[in-house]
Amino acid sequence: MRALVTGATGFIGSHLVEHLLEQGHEVSILTRPGSDRSRLDGRPIDVHVADPTDAPALGRALRGIDLVFHVAGFMRGRRWPEYVAGNIEPARALASAAADLDNPPRRLLYISSLAAGGPAPTPEPLTEDDPPRPIDHYGRSKLEAEQQIMAVGDRLPVTIIRPPVVYGPNDRNFLPLIRTAQRFGIAPTIGSPKKRISTIHAHDLARGALLAATMDKAAGRLYYLTTHTATLAEMVDAIALALGRRLRRLRIPGWVARLAGEVGQLRWAISGRPQLLARRKVRDMLQPRWICSSRRAEHDLGFHGVFNFQDGMRHTAAAYARQGLIAPLPDDAA
Repeated sequence: MRALVTGATGFIGSHLVEHLLEQGHEVSILTRPGSDRSRLDGRPIDVHVADPTDAPALGRALRGIDLVFHVAGFMRGRRWPEYVAGNIEPARALASAAADLDNPPRRLLYISSLAAGGPAPTPEPLTEDDPPRPIDHYGRSKLEAEQQIMAVGDRLPVTIIRPPVVYGPNDRNFLPLIRTAQRFGIAPTIGSPKKRISTIHAHDLARGALLAATMDKAAGRLYYLTTHTATLAEMVDAIALALGRRLRRLRIPGWVARLAGEVGQLRWAISGRPQLLARRKVRDMLQPRWICSSRRAEHDLGFHGVFNFQDGMRHTAAAYARQGLIAPLPDDAA
């Protein structure tokens, strides 16, 4: 089948492109002008360069496509209009363009985020039946983008998946923590060591996305996709094993984290450059539970992950080392 992927130059999208090619699908990508396509160099793909809200360009890119994977998203902004322009409007434009075709795709799949559902209010993992409770602009924009996708469900089959924390080779969010841990033997943590977090390796997310896009039962459905839930302390232990060295957890008090977030927010306002640690990120990290259940995906799609967090982090650290992003690993860790 022929697949079109938005956001293919990013971390998740590039893993999805790799998986689609491995499974024998023809792949086209839709990317913004000026996007760095180096992750996809040498891949047998067709490239469409266009603004994500350009309806005629979207129509041309979508012709003859069987499966559409909308992966592109906007994560770091200071104001609501930025999230509208980065998440909601592109979802609306893509969904409308696909639905307006004389021969629409067999499926439009949107990779949303656990942020659309929000943190779990109780110790029970979130399920698809729980009402969404996003806590910030990012989560609210992902939820509204989902609604734009679902709005065309009467004209073409659509599916939405909400992954939690995604990690794996080429992920730059975990990289600063891994580097700090390897160099100094410490793991700075924000929030309680008992905080629970659901995760999924990018390879497993790509597998789950393709399953959800090709199975009839998934049409019109929403799925959480996760492969492992652990406490923050257990995650640090897994990172220590992946690096082959002891780590000391350095817990950052909440008030210090909030202060750092405000400093990051101020630097962002002055420089115009998004900061890794800013107000929204700190608020998210102080939540006691970002957890969800994949039970529906397991039942409907037969979805099961390949990587638990320990194996997945070992795989990720080894990839960082091969790329020269961290120092070589001990033989017993690699």
